[in-house]
Amino acid sequence: MEYIIGSVILVIILIITAFILRKKQYKEVDKLEEQKLDIQHRPVLEEMTKVKQLNMNGQTEALFEKWRESWTNIVDKQLAEVDSMLFDAEEYIDKFNFGQSRKVREKIAEELNKAEEHMNEILTELEELMGSDEKNREEIQIVEADHKEAASLLRNRRTQFGKTAEPIERKIQALEPKLDEYHQLTVEGNYLQARETVLYLTSEMNDIKLMMEAAPELADDLIDELPHELSELKDACREMGEQAYPIHHLALEENCLELENKLKEAEKHLVRLEFIEAEELRVEVQKKIDAAFTALEEEVNARTALPGKQDHVSKLLEASNSKNKELIREMDYVRQGYQLDQHDLDLPKDKENQLEKLSKEFEQQNKQLEKQLDPYSAVLKEIEKMESQLLIINEEHQKYASELEQLRSDELSAREQQEYQIKTVRDQEKIVDSANLPKIPEFWFLERKDIIRQIEALDSHLAERPMNMKAINQHTLTTEKMIETFSENTEEMIQAAAQAEKVIQYGNRYRSRHETVFIGLNEAELLFRNGDYQNALEQAAESIEKIEPGALRKIDSL
Repeated sequence: MEYIIGSVILVIILIITAFILRKKQYKEVDKLEEQKLDIQHRPVLEEMTKVKQLNMNGQTEALFEKWRESWTNIVDKQLAEVDSMLFDAEEYIDKFNFGQSRKVREKIAEELNKAEEHMNEILTELEELMGSDEKNREEIQIVEADHKEAASLLRNRRTQFGKTAEPIERKIQALEPKLDEYHQLTVEGNYLQARETVLYLTSEMNDIKLMMEAAPELADDLIDELPHELSELKDACREMGEQAYPIHHLALEENCLELENKLKEAEKHLVRLEFIEAEELRVEVQKKIDAAFTALEEEVNARTALPGKQDHVSKLLEASNSKNKELIREMDYVRQGYQLDQHDLDLPKDKENQLEKLSKEFEQQNKQLEKQLDPYSAVLKEIEKMESQLLIINEEHQKYASELEQLRSDELSAREQQEYQIKTVRDQEKIVDSANLPKIPEFWFLERKDIIRQIEALDSHLAERPMNMKAINQHTLTTEKMIETFSENTEEMIQAAAQAEKVIQYGNRYRSRHETVFIGLNEAELLFRNGDYQNALEQAAESIEKIEPGALRKIDSL
C-alpha cells in the first residue's frame, strides 16, 4: 500500500515539474516572438523612403535597391522561417519534448540575430548616405567660399607672394575640376563618392590657406631680406679688411658662399611650396648671419676698447712694480724689529716674479697687436686677463702692507695692555684692603703672584729683537684671562665674607638656646678668621636653616 502511495506521489511530482518546465519553455518562445515582432515593426521602409529626397541615380539608386532587397529578404524569408520554427518549438513543448524545442529555439535566436545585424547595416548605411549629403552641402559652401577668397587675395596681392604666387595659383586652379566633379557626383546621386571629394577639397583648401598665411613673410625673408643682410655682411667684411682688421679666423668668405648656396636651396623649396624645408633653411641662415655680425661687432668693440685697456694695464703694471719694491724695503725694515713667517718673507719676491712674467706677456701682446696677426677680441681677452691678475696682486699688496702695519699696532696695544693690567691688579689690591678682611686667603696671593710674574714676562718678550708678535699677542690674551678670573674671585671672596658675617650675626640669637647652632657658628667663626669665607658662609647658613628654614632668604632681604 505504501509503495502504491509513494508511486502516486512521485508521478504527481513529475507531472507538476513537467508543467512548470513547459510553462518556462513557453515564456522563452514568447521572448523570441517579441524579438521577431520588434524587428518586423521597425520603420525601416519609412527610413528608406527618405532617400527619395535625394537624386535617385547612380550610387543612391543602387544602394536603395540593395537595401530594399535586403529588407524584403529579412521580412519574407528570414522572419517567415522564424515563424515556422516558432510553431515547431511550441509543438515540441506541447509534447513535452523540451530538448528538441531548445535546439529549435537556439536556431531561431541565431536567425533573429542575423536578421537584426542585416537590418542595422541597412540603417547605418542609410544614415551615412543621408548624413553625407547634409555634410557635403555644408562643407562645400565653406570650400567654395575659401577657394574664391584665396583666388581673390592672390589676384589683389600677388606681389606680396613673390615667387610663390604662381605655384599657389596652380594649386588653387587645380581644385576647380574637383569642385565640378563634386557637383556632377551629386547630380548623379553618388553622394558617398561626393563625400570623399569634399574631404579631399577641404584638406587641400586648408593647406592652401596655411601656405598663403606663411608665404608672404617667408618669401620676403628668403628673396629680399636675407640676401640683403648677406650683402651687408659681405660689405662689412670688405670694409673691415680694408681697415686692416685681422678677421681671417672667422672664415667669413667661405661662410658667405655657403649661405648663398643655402638661400638658393631654400628658394627652390619655396617655389615647390615645401615651406617646412624652406623655413628650416631660413632659420639656419638667419642664425649664421646674426652670429657673423656679432663676431664682427665684437672685433670692432675690441679694437675700440684696446687702447684704454692697454693704458690701464700699463699703469697697473707700473704701480704694482713700484708698490712691490716699496713693500720689499718695508719688509726688510720690519723684519729687523718683528719676526715674520716664511710666507710673509717670500710674498714680495713671489709677486716680483709674477709681475715680471706679466710684463713680458704684456709686451708680447703689444707686439702681436702691432703685427695685426691675432684678432683684436683675442688680444683684448688676454689683456683683460692680465688686468684681473694685476687687480688681485694689488689687493694682496694692500693686505700685506696692512699686516706689516698691524705688527706695530699690536706692539703698541700690547704695551698699553700691560699698563692696564698692572693698574687692574693694583685696583684689586685696594679693593681687598678696603674690605677690612680678618685674613686674606692664600689662593688670592698665589693668583696675584702668577699674574705679576706673567706681566713681568711680557717685558722680556717686548725686549726681544726681532719680536715674536704672535707669541706676545697670545701672552697678552692669557694674562687678560688670568686677570679676569682674579677679579671675579676677589669679588666673590669679599661678597662671601660680608654675607658670612651677616649670617653669623643673625644666628647669634639662637646660639644660647640651641647647641647645634652654638657649635655650628663657632666652626663658622673659626673658618671666617682663617679666611675661608665661602665655607664659613655655608657652615653658618646650614646651622641656622635647621632651626629657622628660609632664614637665608630673610637675611638676604635685610
